[in-house]
Amino acid sequence: MDNTVFIDLDKENSLPELTSFQGIVNIKRNGRLIVKNSILENIDTYSEEELRYILANLKPYISPIVTSQYIPSKRVMRILNELAPEFKVRFKTEKSGGTPIVPISCKEFFEGEEIFDTILKGMDQSWTEKQKYRYLYNSIGSMLSYDLNLLAHTEYSGLHDKYARNIFTAMSKNWGICSSFAAGYDYLCYRSGLESQVLSEDDHDYVIITDSEEKDYLTDPTFDSVALKFGMKTKNFGIPKEKFKDNGHDLKAAEVDDYEFDSLGEEEIRQLDISTGYLDNFGGEYTDEFLSTLANNLEGNNNFEKILNFLERIKNIKTVGRPSAHDFESILKFILSKSNDRTFKQGINTYSFISELSRELPRNIAIEVTDGSLDENTQYYVLQDGLKSWMQVEKIEKIKEYKER
Repeated sequence: MDNTVFIDLDKENSLPELTSFQGIVNIKRNGRLIVKNSILENIDTYSEEELRYILANLKPYISPIVTSQYIPSKRVMRILNELAPEFKVRFKTEKSGGTPIVPISCKEFFEGEEIFDTILKGMDQSWTEKQKYRYLYNSIGSMLSYDLNLLAHTEYSGLHDKYARNIFTAMSKNWGICSSFAAGYDYLCYRSGLESQVLSEDDHDYVIITDSEEKDYLTDPTFDSVALKFGMKTKNFGIPKEKFKDNGHDLKAAEVDDYEFDSLGEEEIRQLDISTGYLDNFGGEYTDEFLSTLANNLEGNNNFEKILNFLERIKNIKTVGRPSAHDFESILKFILSKSNDRTFKQGINTYSFISELSRELPRNIAIEVTDGSLDENTQYYVLQDGLKSWMQVEKIEKIKEYKER
């Protein structure tokens, strides 16, 4: 039995009396179907007048989940927020067969859009295309962090996964995965009038950028996001195709292995970082060499004395954007990997951990210190305020270890 309610506003003078959303409703107006199966589809394609009419008069017949073909304008979202703030929007940008993108509210949209606007306002319109591409690349990598919580088997990991698949909630919550980085960079390029395209492997996304001379460059802000927050050289922006593949990218899976790609030299990228002001944050130079020395020549007779010296040193590490606990964990592991003090390197364990079960899944950074010469005693430190302070504790109460799926 078909329970569909069909309303033809071109013929009917009045609407059925429905006090709330009920069943399946189709509504025709001005010769076309404007509501299909109770869904207001593709709100980004409506004129302001028509959208206002629909939201003001037909809300009882419409599902509170509306859709947008791509990304609606601020104008459309303001109308939605004004007339139907309880409604949420599902963007039709998810991959087929993938995890659906969670619908988001107008409030969540504008929280993310504010961050995107801030990035775009910082771009000098007189810059060259390459400068703009590089500035946006550095910005998305600095302001978004990979969400290690998605690897945690907790009641909220699914929520993180869904929010991470929408660029606006990903940016506002700092819950990102590769699709967030790629789509966010692609969106910034679109907003700036620059040509770009998201490429997808089986389980990873990155971006091709194309300049006005039809030169294509491979970029992957996900893999460079930690480096960009700490002033290090990047390894996935405009590099030769073979190096890009050496960094773990499967161009065959992305169906571009037979493409010819251009590349930028290391010095050219450095000049881009100087001219766009990125390296000003780090005294004009990349920090790779500085970070590589922080775990060497530490004062102390054993690891317990040396760790105090190390914790003082890392206070001087500079950052930009919004580094997460996982970002700090990654940079500490890099620093320790460069230590020429084998005893110290082997006696230090650094990790981030979930400190409490909550919707936000906060993480803390921990350092465990042992010294073989002292009967394998262990000291524990929890780092706070990034790397600026720490607290020694008796033990680390891990709520739940994460595992790779």
